[in-house]
Amino acid sequence: MLNFVRTIRFAAVFGLFAGSALAQDAPPRAGLQLGIGSAGVGTGDYMALKAHLEYSRLLGQHLGTGTRLAFVGGSREDISTVYPPDPRQGGAGVNVPYALTYQAVNLEQEFYLYPFGNDKRVLFAVGGGGYAGYSNRYGAPSNRLPDPSSYATVLALDHENGLHAGYLFSLNLDVAVDPARKWLVGGKALFQNDTFGNSLATLQLKVSRRF
Repeated sequence: MLNFVRTIRFAAVFGLFAGSALAQDAPPRAGLQLGIGSAGVGTGDYMALKAHLEYSRLLGQHLGTGTRLAFVGGSREDISTVYPPDPRQGGAGVNVPYALTYQAVNLEQEFYLYPFGNDKRVLFAVGGGGYAGYSNRYGAPSNRLPDPSSYATVLALDHENGLHAGYLFSLNLDVAVDPARKWLVGGKALFQNDTFGNSLATLQLKVSRRF
């Protein structure tokens, strides 16, 4: 009888230790992520800064999702040559300095596929999804000066602003830096395009804390 009681006690203690080990080995299922990097606006006309804060969750062994608030902003000074309003007048053009600028605030939703599983110390994921937000962009002025008969006193820049929506896809690589796999560092390569026709190609560094 005494041996039976000892066996029961040993099994209970072993079960507690085994359960604790399995719980520590299981990766956390949710987390917060901070990302920051450079985004090429358009076809690389100029670079902008992109930063985001993301809430992510793992869904099963090969799927995950992320919802983030993203900020984009950048500018570049340039010079454009403009000419008289009537091409028949001829004459030399005038060099006009201006600034290319782009700012946006987006709410982005992305779904991740982990082809090798999301229970590893090194995580690779392919992402895709969509976003909506507000953007403000200034581009080059017209290549013709205003008509002198009008009362225009400034040369208007190409300008668009307002609500937009778009699609995105990405490649992601994250590495756990602690035994519990709660802290991760990595990188993200992302392409997105919106209803104004503005595209961004982004490379970011990421830091994640899972819980």
